[in-house]
Amino acid sequence: MPHIPDPPRPGRPKDSTKHAAILAAAKQLFARQPFEQVTMEAVAAQATVSKMTVYSHFHDKETLFEAIVTSVADQMIGILSGSDLRDAPLRERLVAVGRDFLGVILAPGVCEMAHSLPATLRDNRPLALRFYNAGPGRVRRALAAMIAGAAERGDLAVDDPAFAADDLVSLWEGSRPAMIAFGLAEPVLPEEIRQRAERGTDIFLRAYRPDAGEG
Repeated sequence: MPHIPDPPRPGRPKDSTKHAAILAAAKQLFARQPFEQVTMEAVAAQATVSKMTVYSHFHDKETLFEAIVTSVADQMIGILSGSDLRDAPLRERLVAVGRDFLGVILAPGVCEMAHSLPATLRDNRPLALRFYNAGPGRVRRALAAMIAGAAERGDLAVDDPAFAADDLVSLWEGSRPAMIAFGLAEPVLPEEIRQRAERGTDIFLRAYRPDAGEG
């Protein structure tokens, strides 16, 4: 009988603690320095792991940054798809989503990281699309789907859910992300986040209420 080789054994599973430490270290560095100035060696030093460990988890800097963008987007999409408020009134759902959304997007480091990229991505369209689709694009699509569902139920009068999603996010955020990124504002407190979520939602609902165009 011919010898049948054993199937290859899977490699050693990645250490989740080191994986998280690398992501946290990279997030701090990308928030403080332009994308092109951050090196994998600096990430390894910040995370107190070897450079080989960093490369074993993320084979290049672009993949590492994409993982950060994806993790932030996952948080936001998890908020949008949460089942706790699925049957609640629309205003209550949107305020809750806005409050949690702002808690993520205005968290220390996130605004600064987002504003460190434009110069790097301006001349690299494929990389720009890769990062956008991994993060902001996914979040906008999820929010647009939520708005489209409300329109189908007759709670909103919306002709373009994607534009409506942009309107809602702008009403929630205002200029706060830019001010934080430029060092012109202190970290946002929970009370301000609540106020922004409520005010932005109320303005959005007035603009898109089913009878907004009547009279």
